[in-house]
Amino acid sequence: MVPEPRLADHQLTAADWMNAGGHMSLRVLRRGSGTLLVEVAGEIDLSTARRLDEVLQDRIGGDVGEVVIDLAGVTFFSVAGLNSLLRAQLLADTAGARLTVDAGASRAVRRLFTLLPTDFDSVANIRPVP
Repeated sequence: MVPEPRLADHQLTAADWMNAGGHMSLRVLRRGSGTLLVEVAGEIDLSTARRLDEVLQDRIGGDVGEVVIDLAGVTFFSVAGLNSLLRAQLLADTAGARLTVDAGASRAVRRLFTLLPTDFDSVANIRPVP
């Protein structure tokens, strides 16, 4: 059984979601030619960020031209998660791919981007809330 995110108004189906350990779930989809979509739900902390790194490392490369990491379902986001995104940027650069991070309406992700003085906004393309 895949754990549901803790955000009450964000419901996911269990289809295609993998339990990544702890309170994090992942879904990896191929969209169009060369686009990899990685959806993350739940908590990204020190223990779950390692699994996110493994999934990204296994999937970024070769024929991938764009990587989109959708964090809209993330309810807790630590510095370990931010480090995972920076490592994903390095992987994408090495593969010649473009990385886009979509924070969606995740308050946890947006709060960390606001609180920490980093250059991450200049490294990846953060999609604004619609």
